[in-house]
Amino acid sequence: MFKICFAILLLALSHVTTANAQGVLLGGTIKAKADGVSVEYATVMLKECELWAITDSKGRFAIKNVPTGNVTLTVRCLGFATYTAALNIKAGMPSLNIALNADNLKLNEVEVVAKRKADVGTTSYTIDRLALDNRQALNLGDIMSLLPGGKTWNSSLLRDTRIALRSSGGEMGNASFGTAIEVDGVRLDNNATPGETLGAGTRTLSTANIESVEVVTGVPSVEYGDLSNGIVKVNTRSGKSPFIVEAKLNQNTRQVALSKGLDLGGKWGLFNFSMEHARTFGDITSPYTAYQRNVLSAQYMNVLMRQSMPLTLKLGVTGNVGGYNSKADPDRELDSYKKERDNRFTANLSAEWLLNRKWLTSVVLKSSLSYADQLYENYSHTSSATTLPYIHTMKAGYFVAYDYDKYPSADIILGPTGYWYVRSFNDSRPLSYAFKLKADWVKRFARIYNKVSVGADYTGSRNLGRGTYYEEARLTPTWRPYRYHELPTLNNLAVYAEERLNIPTGKLSNMELTVGLRNDISHIAGSAYGTASTLSPRANLRYVFWHGRQAWVRNLSAHAGWGKSVKLPSFQVLYPRTSYIDRLAFTPGSTADNKAYYAYHTFPSQAVYNPQLQWQYTNQLDLGLQMNIGHTRVNLSAFYHKTFNPYTAVVVYKPYTYKYTSQAALEHCPIPSANREYHIDQQTGIVTVRDITGANAPIQLPYKEREGYLSNRKYVNGSPTERFGIEWIVDFAPIKALRTSLRLDGNYYYYKGLDDLLFAALPSVAGTLNAQGKPYTYIGHYRGSGTTSTDNTASPSVSNGSLTHESNLNITLTTHVPRIRIIMSLRVECSLYQYNRPLSELPNGTRGYVVEKGDDFFGKPYTRDIRDKHMVVYPEYYSTWEEPDKLIPFAEKFAWAKDNDPTLFNDLAKLVKRTNYAFVMNPERLSAYYSANFSVTKEIGDRVQLMFYANNFWNTMSRVRSSRTGQETSLYGSSYVPSFYYGLGLKVKI
Repeated sequence: MFKICFAILLLALSHVTTANAQGVLLGGTIKAKADGVSVEYATVMLKECELWAITDSKGRFAIKNVPTGNVTLTVRCLGFATYTAALNIKAGMPSLNIALNADNLKLNEVEVVAKRKADVGTTSYTIDRLALDNRQALNLGDIMSLLPGGKTWNSSLLRDTRIALRSSGGEMGNASFGTAIEVDGVRLDNNATPGETLGAGTRTLSTANIESVEVVTGVPSVEYGDLSNGIVKVNTRSGKSPFIVEAKLNQNTRQVALSKGLDLGGKWGLFNFSMEHARTFGDITSPYTAYQRNVLSAQYMNVLMRQSMPLTLKLGVTGNVGGYNSKADPDRELDSYKKERDNRFTANLSAEWLLNRKWLTSVVLKSSLSYADQLYENYSHTSSATTLPYIHTMKAGYFVAYDYDKYPSADIILGPTGYWYVRSFNDSRPLSYAFKLKADWVKRFARIYNKVSVGADYTGSRNLGRGTYYEEARLTPTWRPYRYHELPTLNNLAVYAEERLNIPTGKLSNMELTVGLRNDISHIAGSAYGTASTLSPRANLRYVFWHGRQAWVRNLSAHAGWGKSVKLPSFQVLYPRTSYIDRLAFTPGSTADNKAYYAYHTFPSQAVYNPQLQWQYTNQLDLGLQMNIGHTRVNLSAFYHKTFNPYTAVVVYKPYTYKYTSQAALEHCPIPSANREYHIDQQTGIVTVRDITGANAPIQLPYKEREGYLSNRKYVNGSPTERFGIEWIVDFAPIKALRTSLRLDGNYYYYKGLDDLLFAALPSVAGTLNAQGKPYTYIGHYRGSGTTSTDNTASPSVSNGSLTHESNLNITLTTHVPRIRIIMSLRVECSLYQYNRPLSELPNGTRGYVVEKGDDFFGKPYTRDIRDKHMVVYPEYYSTWEEPDKLIPFAEKFAWAKDNDPTLFNDLAKLVKRTNYAFVMNPERLSAYYSANFSVTKEIGDRVQLMFYANNFWNTMSRVRSSRTGQETSLYGSSYVPSFYYGLGLKVKI
């Protein structure tokens, strides 16, 4: 595949020296249809040859050197409906006079749903401003409900929504982390957040300033990297506009916004600004605990050399000041509260230069910066009847606790008794930057259009935060600092090349082939990972069988795409924090004033570097079919995603010994307990008791050797996950008499995640002892874990994966009456089929056993057809403290020990995992259910727009049945459908 890609690219580059005939001058004027006023800053684009122009103050445009032949002309301008026309370019072309319709409800064709992009070679959807208004989107994540088969949830800023395309919750493979989000070209990078491996949060983004959203769920261009699950591209308002005042109100949210597009006059360009305030509270009866955002954005645009080689310059800045606060709530319990400062600043600068030369068509330069200031504050109530040891040492050795007032910098201090409050902070300030350069060369050879793109990206991610810290040292519990700002920067240099061929194959048909290759070179300064290089080949093919044919099927086209997308690791994966193993080494008992001077042995276990760690990537296959049957539009898409090397965490164990001195060692100590002062040798662990009065000589206490394990986190690559599905949109011919249209959209989704990673684990119950009453020292080595998040290490469980099938259907009835400027939408969201089951199986061999009783250990091998039975899972191997590298087959030894070694049997039994209930492994089938939403948008003249929506407006009380338990659950108050919710919106243009 790589050889083919390179061959095509080299062939395309060799065409650069080919002579090109002089093209045609295409010019014209753009005016508003309503009043004939010239439209400035309208973008005129010729799709096939990718030439463009920006209109001047008189609405004029001119594009030079346009190749002869058929092209598609598109005109876009803020506040106007997009204009599209097919042109036959030839010598002596007359000047074009184009009239644009205002973008409002007076248009005959208005949609409030996501639209499938019909002119691209992959699956992509666009959502315009009217659809966002009709949905009354508060959070960017709300757009997911507009995609095929999407479900509506009540908008809230209290949840930091993470978008995960073509996936569902609770799955392996880090789907949200692989979904990229860009706003005006600025990537919302979450790589530099040490505490999670998730996609970027979206609640800091203003939805009032969004003009359109493009969601690419198929195979993206190689121009886009650091993703593995599609991309969401947000475009904000840019262009001349009146003052727009917006207000939205629902049961838990208030939102107001103001925006304006200013023409600075002459050659000074355009200036857009937007301000938004939004506040969501959790409980209408106590609206103090709330999250709010306050967003201010500004964008400047200018076009230089419009009539010769237009150079478009754009500069944008956006800032958000906001966060979560429950401190002011008078209903809070015991004065405890949480606060979150959630500020963000982004800036972007771009220059797009249309050279239109034989050897080069255009050059694009982009740079961006994204900085977040996130400070989490937690003020919590704490109490204790006795003093507790607070361990702060970062050194290896033995340490004894001291009173804070006597030794405030001691490695272990004694905590207070009684009631008190602890204030802690987590300071995270991720910073990312990007520089991008791309050059396009578009030429026509005979009837074939050929576009070659080459580019380079340089990106960086780091964190300037302090990490977790506490306000008062005296009250700081066991804790060690982990400074985010000390972590190295993740830098990535990417180079890519892509060629697109548009080949006419008939009068009404054509083929478009896009092939590209991307190379990401990641450099992590100061890290053992050093430099890593990955290749991402991608290809898309689109074939138009016919377009505009006077037949039953008027339009018919299909596309197919395949590609590899690589996701760079997060800081959580690259820089796992040091683990500290604290083992109790001395228990002196409590003094007369209720103090216990415990001693601990501490061992800092440094993060384990994994030289075999590979970057996560997804192989994507995307298929699509689009057709017009009469006046009915049909769009079908199918996909298959297989994610390889998903990031996951395991624990590495290493045996060690330490000295333990029990309270019994003090039984014959002649020093009175009130006069004792304890010391422990940091290296040897020997405890010495001193008499603070000097009346008795110091005494060394006897000790015993204890065995234990040092543990640390290590990030590895998990097993592949599979997803495939079918998506459809059917827009039926409108019923003209009723001015009503019907849309059916839906999806079928399949997911299978099955882990067969071999990992080590101790019994999950803390303080587990062996048959002799000593700390447990056997390690189980299990095959497969059910863990789905990198926040948790792989842990033994009965299941090691899951299987999901689901099918959803949405029925949307839209009535649009242009004369009275109103659009009403009724949407019925149906869950036709939901199937989910836990899996416990291996590609080869048996993983679990079915037992007759819940406390049995032996049974027959588990298969998927077994119902209502308890199940046990053995580790595949176990190892001992004395020989940690020797893996002993568990099942065979466990069966032998049952009859020959009861002590060993009882110890090994602690490694067996079992179900708590007999139905746990049953498949879950939910009966079908549905809910209905209603929305209406009404324009009053050209200045005022009113909106209303109601989710689950009949407040369904139906019941859904689960086949796993055989029980029925009411949809009322459940998580299956949104609760009854409504809201109002107002937009005024001044």
